[in-house]
Amino acid sequence: MNGFAAFLDRQPLWLFMLALFLALIAARELGGWINRRIIGPKGAQEDEEGAKGLILSGLLGLLALLIGFTFSLSLNRFDVRRAIVVEEANTIGTAEMRVRLLAAPDNAQLARMLQDYARTRLAYGMSDAAAKLPYAARSAAQRSQLQSAAIAALTPEARTPLASLVTPSINSVLDIGVEREALNAARIPGIILFVLILYNLLTAAMLGYALTGARPRQRLATIMLFALLTLAIALILDLDRPQRGTIRVDQTPMKQLVEGFAPLPD
Repeated sequence: MNGFAAFLDRQPLWLFMLALFLALIAARELGGWINRRIIGPKGAQEDEEGAKGLILSGLLGLLALLIGFTFSLSLNRFDVRRAIVVEEANTIGTAEMRVRLLAAPDNAQLARMLQDYARTRLAYGMSDAAAKLPYAARSAAQRSQLQSAAIAALTPEARTPLASLVTPSINSVLDIGVEREALNAARIPGIILFVLILYNLLTAAMLGYALTGARPRQRLATIMLFALLTLAIALILDLDRPQRGTIRVDQTPMKQLVEGFAPLPD
């Protein structure tokens, strides 16, 4: 089912919305056709109508629960991605300030590397899905270089209080960069999306089955319902697409960090 999630992630959102909306209408028509084949032109009795209404209430209630659960999951992931941008900006800023306490020329070298790394991370956050891969690769290379430079600079002072102050800051910079990239790559499990879409289609078919022969205004109401369901699922997918969606994680904290760097020591 991970392949299903990856397939959805590659599709334009507008195309998915159109396909899902048409599929819901087709499922409703299929349900109506099944009703006519089983019950025939005489129609259903009043007790059958009551049973259909009870079933539809249960289906729509469970559908609302599934959509609410999935929306909560995607919104929580979006909030975590937004929070980690703030955390990474603070971590890089703290590390850049602390490495300035080192003796020259290590202080200027490490501070410059951290500033360059922050600019790369800003570009990573501002770019779209296709451009993120090169920036992620550049970030990994810069983390490796930063680690080597920090080890070389701090080895002579390994047992000093200064090393115990700088080393955790550098480690945090290295760790949070990997964590942020992992969060951006994470998606809602494909099985959840598959079940949600399948349940929408089955509910649409049941609506068509139960409302066969209903007045035109009720058919119009089902179309409006399908439009709302399509928008809800599209919003869930948009929140779950930090690299492709229209709802992007705010990069202001990282931008303010880059713009506020103090001049490097001579």
